[in-house]
Amino acid sequence: MGVVIKQSFWGTVIAYLGVLIGYVNTLYFRAEYFDLSQIGLFTLITANAMIISPISSFGTGSAYIKFFPHLSGNQKNQFFTLLLIITLIGNALIVGAGYLLSDVIAERYNETAPNYIYFLPVTGMIIVANSLFDLLYSYSRSIMKVIFPSFLRDIYIRIGSLTMVIGFAFQWWSFESAVFGLGIIYFSTFLLLFIHCSLDPSFKLDLKFREVAKAWKKPFIRFGGYSMLLAGSFAVLNNVTYDQVTALLGPEMNGIFTTCVFIALIVEMPKRNMAKVMGPILSTEFERNNLKEVGALYKRSSITMSVIGMLLFIGIVTNTNDLFNFIPKGNAFAEGYWVVVGVCLAKLVLMVSGFPGEIINFSVHYKYNVLFQIVAAAVLILLNVTLIPIWGLNGAVFSYFIAITLHISMKVLFVYYRFQIHPLVPAHLVLLVIGAITIIIGELFQPGFHPLINIIIRSLVVSCILIMLVYRFKISTDINTLIHSTFERFLKINLPK
Repeated sequence: MGVVIKQSFWGTVIAYLGVLIGYVNTLYFRAEYFDLSQIGLFTLITANAMIISPISSFGTGSAYIKFFPHLSGNQKNQFFTLLLIITLIGNALIVGAGYLLSDVIAERYNETAPNYIYFLPVTGMIIVANSLFDLLYSYSRSIMKVIFPSFLRDIYIRIGSLTMVIGFAFQWWSFESAVFGLGIIYFSTFLLLFIHCSLDPSFKLDLKFREVAKAWKKPFIRFGGYSMLLAGSFAVLNNVTYDQVTALLGPEMNGIFTTCVFIALIVEMPKRNMAKVMGPILSTEFERNNLKEVGALYKRSSITMSVIGMLLFIGIVTNTNDLFNFIPKGNAFAEGYWVVVGVCLAKLVLMVSGFPGEIINFSVHYKYNVLFQIVAAAVLILLNVTLIPIWGLNGAVFSYFIAITLHISMKVLFVYYRFQIHPLVPAHLVLLVIGAITIIIGELFQPGFHPLINIIIRSLVVSCILIMLVYRFKISTDINTLIHSTFERFLKINLPK
């Protein structure tokens, strides 16, 4: 258990450090030294690769984790070798298809981003590197050695991306070289992780996988197909708008859109880490068929994450104008104000919903998660095609908000229909009123100093107001317990209960 705690702790530290590096890179260095078109292209190349990568790997990463406990001895290496070959074949097919369809791809971006076709090989490099990295990352997870892979994924790539921007700023290389350098960085993550795995005594490639392939062919096809659809639809839901904004509005607008989306993503961060804790607990309660406890955890996690999400939502939305006044090219990025608000709101809805997806995933109905994601992704694509030409960036964020809300609603309603449990409690309404009061105060409170000073002061004010009201009205027992323990431990003050 100590190994698990250690890996989880360092994984969390690495994830948040990676987010910090990403913020510095996105909000300062890219904004300062790239023009809007370059920012849009830089992001589009990676986004398109993330959409295709799950398809090229055919779910091999998830399949290895799924079937690893059922294998013994040399079977593990044989199965890994088989999955590696499948991944290589999948990537060869995808890269070949990209080459054959290059004229079609060029036509898609011909009017708005004609330079994209020049960088198509970089997208291919990232697709191959990411799918192979995902398989090796799954191997590392299976032997509980995820610190180095997490470092590569969350920090190394971001530092590499930052280096490409800094090199461009100092005129060490051109923008084109920076983009190709990004592809090399992604590919080097795979190579470094492969070397790292090779140092493990139990890791070796074993081509004698005929018996393993025969025994696990049908289970792999079923689960691999499911994993591919799940990961692919998730990637589409989170990345396809970048592609559509570029194709319909141009890379300049995508530069604004991607930067504004990145500002808002922090609202969701706490849920990702809480999911790592909640997953094993929910799995255990489902094994015990203890739906009462599952329902209690569902409500408790929802109200706790709602408080955290509301705090982050208000902090970002009330400070957005000062943030635009502070960062380079802020006047241009201000065109995406409603993108920040809309994505923040979508992520707040996600926080309020709790863990319906995880509940479905640990039940016998887990395959419905794929259906809901595919429906949401299809709705997003159709809405983007309809609304982006009419409303521009506002159409894109409205489409995203509708698709995410639909996705969440389908899962919440399905959980209620199947298990008769839901995440909402009366305290959610009280929190809504508290949030409305706090955001009004935050919008009216204009200190009038330097934008950075304004952000710090306003953040402290709205945080104190929200936390005091949440504590006073006992919105969340977990939040109140945290406040009590913080005051007792660090300030030696015993608050009334």
